Amino acid sequence: MEGTVSSKKKKKPKYTVWQNTVYVLRIAFERKKYTPIVMLAQSVLIPAIPAVAMFLPMTVVALILGGASMSSLVLAIALFSIATIFLQTAKSYLSAVSKSQRNAIRHSFIHEVLYVSLSTDYVNIEKQEFTDAQEKAYDATGRYDSAAMQIFYAIENVGANALGLILYTVLLVQVNPLVLALAAATTIAGFFVRRKANEWRHKNDKERSGYQKRIRYVSQIGSDTSLAKDIRLFAMYDWLRDTYETFTKMAYNWTKRMEKRQYIADVVDCTATLLREGAAYAYLIWLVLFNNLPVEEFVLLFAAIGGFSGWILGILNEYTSLQRHSLDYCRMREFYEFPNEFKREEGEPITAEFEKPYTLEMRNVSFRYPGADEDTLKNINLTIKAGEKLAVVGLNGAGKTTIVKLLCGFYDPTEGEVLLNDQDIRIYNREQYYTLFMAVFQDFSILPFTIAENVAQQAREELDVERVRYCIETANIAKKVDSLPGGMNSLLLKQFNDEAVELSGGETQRLMLARALYKDAPVLILDEPTAALDPIAESNLYSRYNELSAGKTSIYISHRLASTRFCDRVILIDEKVIAESGTHDELLEAGNKYAELFELQSKYYQEEVVLNGNG
Repeated sequence: MEGTVSSKKKKKPKYTVWQNTVYVLRIAFERKKYTPIVMLAQSVLIPAIPAVAMFLPMTVVALILGGASMSSLVLAIALFSIATIFLQTAKSYLSAVSKSQRNAIRHSFIHEVLYVSLSTDYVNIEKQEFTDAQEKAYDATGRYDSAAMQIFYAIENVGANALGLILYTVLLVQVNPLVLALAAATTIAGFFVRRKANEWRHKNDKERSGYQKRIRYVSQIGSDTSLAKDIRLFAMYDWLRDTYETFTKMAYNWTKRMEKRQYIADVVDCTATLLREGAAYAYLIWLVLFNNLPVEEFVLLFAAIGGFSGWILGILNEYTSLQRHSLDYCRMREFYEFPNEFKREEGEPITAEFEKPYTLEMRNVSFRYPGADEDTLKNINLTIKAGEKLAVVGLNGAGKTTIVKLLCGFYDPTEGEVLLNDQDIRIYNREQYYTLFMAVFQDFSILPFTIAENVAQQAREELDVERVRYCIETANIAKKVDSLPGGMNSLLLKQFNDEAVELSGGETQRLMLARALYKDAPVLILDEPTAALDPIAESNLYSRYNELSAGKTSIYISHRLASTRFCDRVILIDEKVIAESGTHDELLEAGNKYAELFELQSKYYQEEVVLNGNG
């Protein structure tokens, strides 16, 4: 695995360390304008505190050798102590202030990740490239110790170490340049080894991200209450546990490979430190013994030599950290900039108008999912007239839902056009185009909020209470809602709140009907939302939708052929094309695939057939 991954050519980071540094400081100033000022103050205080402490021993030794009085010594120590306490207090205060500021900025980055996830083109969320980028963006922002927070400290510390190095270099002008050159050379050597280790981590991070994503997925399965019965009935525990342990072990092996490289870098660093500090201390001792270096200067230079190498090492270490966090920022920013194809603000505006007829058309449409080898739909030609009720039927996997996705504008066709009143929908603002549709999908969402918020799909302070009430009554779920202690303000989903209520399957379907009624768009789409119901309940609910959608363009999708017989027209999707088209009775009379499937289903759903007058 290691050889395979490392042998692939990896693209370079999109942004340099300095570009990301400027980006961070600009964002910090825009969102918390005092943050850069605090960072600058901290960069000054960090080297100032040890500098004050370094001059104290020199001053004391000089006073003693000069025969100063005890009071002079005490005064000198007191002044240095007061200065140190003042600087340290200021540093601690600024550190506390900056911590909350930086965390607030980190949370703003998390909000941006969420916004991109919610607003990106629908087609993106089904791309592995997007989900991988999303995972890395969450890694860069989701924790306190993530790059979104820690990069501020890295920038601050690089500045502090640079100022410290300048100060100590000024103090060490009389030291042999060769000693200083040796200190710099050995430190730089350690830096390059460490950078190599960090580059390996960046180049192979996709492998680790893949393991983490699978580990998280298995964990989510284990905590998903909707799967709890299956896990127990089919004895899936051992299988899921073994899968979890397999990917955990692979992630652990990746970490071992990374830590091995970090360990080598640490060994090089330690060796370099021994060489540079040993040579520097030996040289100072030689100056004292053979070049009459004053004792007080020896004390100062002895401390400064250690500090000099420390500031160099600090610059390189902090720069390495900055580089590492910068790589994470590249991933985060690349996720923010993930390309979208749909037009939004630059598209032509469109508004849902109920008095205006909307005709939808698919003209020579073929579609292939990203990464697929074959088309899901081929050369589809379909016109849905304004006010028409169309049923789309076919076996599972025939492409019924794909037609809905194309009509709704979630995808653009691979070939051909989707038209609204003879205009290609790609010219419109896609967000505004979505307002034409009210839809209930098979995988509809129930959110851990109140019933009213689930109906309106809006925050409590924004929704129209009277309208919610009307929709609940129209959907025939008002009796159930009124029986709850909180009424429309009752919470849903017990896994998030012990006081929440759980609705039955039929009640949930009527709640979805209320949701569709609340939006009240010109085009209604039902994409098998009643698949979990029995045929009679499905037929009854579809009939209710039919009553309440009078005058609207309606598209009903079901694999149960009798459920949508009230529609004006039925099309059968088979072998990626529209195989048959006509009314329910016309297709039965034709005696082709539709009639065959209906006959097969009727054997299992005799009660439904009798209910519809075909017994």
